[in-house]
Amino acid sequence: MVGLTHVDDKEIENSSNPLIDIFVKTVKAVKSGNLQVKIQNKSAIDIVATSDNESNKIDIDLLEPELFDLFKISSSDAHKDKNIPHDKETDSSVDKILEKLDGAREFIHSMTDKESTFQLQLDLAKTFAHKLTENNVTVVLMRKGKEAMVLGKEAKPTVSKIISGSDDLQIKSVIESSKLIGDINPEN
Repeated sequence: MVGLTHVDDKEIENSSNPLIDIFVKTVKAVKSGNLQVKIQNKSAIDIVATSDNESNKIDIDLLEPELFDLFKISSSDAHKDKNIPHDKETDSSVDKILEKLDGAREFIHSMTDKESTFQLQLDLAKTFAHKLTENNVTVVLMRKGKEAMVLGKEAKPTVSKIISGSDDLQIKSVIESSKLIGDINPEN
């Protein structure tokens, strides 16, 4: 069960990246809940949302990074899965979920694209983290239960501030962050 609230578009100013705006708006709307994604009967991703005093927090844990390779398949291939019943209501729901996953995949790939310069990726991450802070939202990225990065309001960078120049982006573990980026990079 996921608790949602309405978020006024005017509350989130447009940035130079519409994917950031969409993602922040979506995260801000989620007040509480737990979503566990299973792939091949294995828990692959665990997402936990909590909120208190106008502040939202989303923990995203990539539990089985090796299963992330399945996101490389096209959404049309995923829809053809024989285990998914094909009625109009299910098709519509599956299409909506696949559309959201494609948007998330595009955003993640833009942050980890080998063609992009490190500075471009860092600027995108800083913009995203700053937009989260402006909207009282925190996103914690984890890999196999270990915190890798904290973005947004609850970030408390120390050494990572020297690298990023941002108060909104905290690298909790360089090793886990590096592994996490490697796991979601489409070129691996």
